[in-house]
Amino acid sequence: MRQLLYFEWKKILDRKVNRIALLLGLMLVIAGNLVLIQHEDLDYNGKELTGIAAISTQGEIEKALTPALDEEFLTTFLQEYQDQIADNPYGYDFALIHPKSNLFSLIAKNYTEWNEYMDYETLSIIPTDGGIGFYDRRMKKIESLLNADYTYGNYTESEKTYWLERAINIDTPFAWGNTMVWDIIWRSIDMLVYQFFVIGICIAPVFAGECQNRTDTLLLTTKYGKNKALAAKILISLAFTVLYITLCGLIGFIMNVLLLGTEGWNLPIQLWDTIYPYQWSVAVACAVNFGVILLIMLFLTAFSLLLSAVSRTPLVVLAVDIMLFFGTAFLPSSKSSGLWNRILRLFPLHCFDLRSVLSAYNDYPLGQLILSYLATIFLVYGILTVVCALGAGKGFQRHRA
Repeated sequence: MRQLLYFEWKKILDRKVNRIALLLGLMLVIAGNLVLIQHEDLDYNGKELTGIAAISTQGEIEKALTPALDEEFLTTFLQEYQDQIADNPYGYDFALIHPKSNLFSLIAKNYTEWNEYMDYETLSIIPTDGGIGFYDRRMKKIESLLNADYTYGNYTESEKTYWLERAINIDTPFAWGNTMVWDIIWRSIDMLVYQFFVIGICIAPVFAGECQNRTDTLLLTTKYGKNKALAAKILISLAFTVLYITLCGLIGFIMNVLLLGTEGWNLPIQLWDTIYPYQWSVAVACAVNFGVILLIMLFLTAFSLLLSAVSRTPLVVLAVDIMLFFGTAFLPSSKSSGLWNRILRLFPLHCFDLRSVLSAYNDYPLGQLILSYLATIFLVYGILTVVCALGAGKGFQRHRA
């Protein structure tokens, strides 16, 4: 079995097209992370800072504000801003907002309805007499989301109870600090979605290549062709995906840590959006996001193996993969069918961005059991990966007939 595993691993790495795809994929990771860092900018004391200098300076500004977002600090912070723009005809002053835009954006978003876009003008109309009620407003926003009237079906009482319990149990006041480093790491992890092309190119020929070379029937008539050889192809394909995606993730992570450090790793994810109903740090959120992407890539691998086993050419596999991943982005949500919307949300492209997943408050009821959107993603893609992998072996065995 070891020789079969080694042989299949060597076949993947020896293909010239695969090696080119792997090299381009790794170059994309390095270039993408450098662009993310260099793209950051800050206008501070009349100087235009970019890249590491901007991130470092922004971090010092954030840390100097406060260690925690208690009501007293938030009220004073917002009152001082409102006093400064009292005579401003535009309703806000971006020159005052920009150096502290992360906190201003958090406040403005917290006071914006869940189905509306954040507007900095909101900052000028938030009442500050007797406190701004930041955390009360957070809960009202969540309750508004859960109690809204949806044309495709409203939340049941058990669903409302489930989400409200999660939201209430989040520790407050939120700790405050610099989350910029982990925001970049999060976006770096999101970029792993583009490695979909590399995985598809490398896995598509695993079975279909045997058909192209007309060795499929010969393979199935050998001693281990119907069992161990097929198992080796499947196991090595899945192992290849795990190792490659992990390598890409580590390259991006190590680059950011070496250049920017790890400051803010233990800050709560509510600093990105107050309505997140998970008691996680930003570092944990990044790890979970990587787990989601890795699982979807494993599904892509198993699905590609299944297509490769039943088709005659790798191009068909790649075409269907692209349709599954990018074609589904054009499928519209329904205004009347909650079931269709739940199915649509589980297509790969809708699951990659964990920020959208966490803030959506989508769930999948199974009787009295309520499964969150995130839990359902792990469950569904775990099952589909196993089913497709097993189906690939069975599908290829039919070539003998």
